[in-house]
Amino acid sequence: MPKATCIQNFSSGEGVAYESGVEYDVPAATLKANPHYFKQSEKPTNKMAETTEDKSADSDEAAE
Repeated sequence: MPKATCIQNFSSGEGVAYESGVEYDVPAATLKANPHYFKQSEKPTNKMAETTEDKSADSDEAAE
């Protein structure tokens, strides 16, 4: 289940009460049906996305 912070007190039809300012694991269907009550947490970024190859070691080996 995605994490989301409740931005306004809300009670779902399933008998679950969400309090404003609290982060919950909310079912995706509830988030989709009530997007104005929740702010989804940001998704983690891939830290490996911006890597560069260090070619300096390769050129030293080729010179030998």
